Amino acid sequence: MFAAAAPLTPGGGRDLAETTQRQEGVDEMALVDLARFDAAVFDLDGTLVDSEPAWEKAKRIVAGRHGRPITQAQMDASVGRSMDELVAAVFAPADAAAARAIELEIFAEGEKWLDALRRPIPGAADFLRALHERGLRIALCSSAPEYLIRDALVQLQVLDLVQVIVSADPLPRRKPDPYPYQVTAERLALPSDRLIGFEDALPGARSAKGAGLFTAAIGPEAMGTDFAFCDLQAADYPDLRRQLGM
Repeated sequence: MFAAAAPLTPGGGRDLAETTQRQEGVDEMALVDLARFDAAVFDLDGTLVDSEPAWEKAKRIVAGRHGRPITQAQMDASVGRSMDELVAAVFAPADAAAARAIELEIFAEGEKWLDALRRPIPGAADFLRALHERGLRIALCSSAPEYLIRDALVQLQVLDLVQVIVSADPLPRRKPDPYPYQVTAERLALPSDRLIGFEDALPGARSAKGAGLFTAAIGPEAMGTDFAFCDLQAADYPDLRRQLGM
C-alpha cells in the first residue's frame, strides 16, 4: 500500500513537510545511546572484511588434497563458524591431533589467497574509527588465528586503535558458545553489559548475545528473522550509523 502524500503546508509546501518527516524518521531510529557502552567488540570475517572467497578456495583445495568431497551446503554452513566443525564434518579425522593438523593446513592455504581475495567491508574501518573517536575502547573477537586477525587490521589501517584481540582458535569453546566473548570482556576488564558487539553471522551473534553483550547484527543476511534475537539489525554501515544516531 502506498502512503498518502504529505499535505501542503502554508508557506513551506509539500517539500518542507516531506523533509521534516524524513528527519523525524531518522531521529526515531536513533534509539541506541552509545554512552551506554565503554567498548565496542568486532567480529572480523564478514563484519570488517570479506575473506570468504579466500577461505572457500582454501577449504576446497585442502579437501581435494585429502580426497574428500565438500558440498556447497557444507561450505555455506561453515560461514561464521570455527574451522573445527567443518573439519569434523568433511574430513572425519581419526583424532584431535589429526583434526588440528587439517585445520592448520586450511589456515596455511587460506593465507596464500587472503592478500589477493580479502576485501574491506565498505564503511567498516571508518565506523570503527568513529567509535574510537567517541571514546569507546576497541576489541576484536574472531575465530581466525591471531596472526591473520592482525594482518587484516593492518590492511584496514586500524591495528593501532585495537586494544584487545581475542582469537577463538586456541580456546576450548568457540562461537557460537559465549566463551570467546566472555574472555573478551574479561580482558577488557569490563562487565558485558558495557560492551556493544558487531557480528554478521548467526554463530557469532549467538555467542555475543549469550555472553550478555548488546548485539548488533550487520549485513544483508542480518535483516532476516533468524537474527530477531539481536538488539539491533542493520543492512550495512550507513544503516547502522543511522540507528546509532551517528
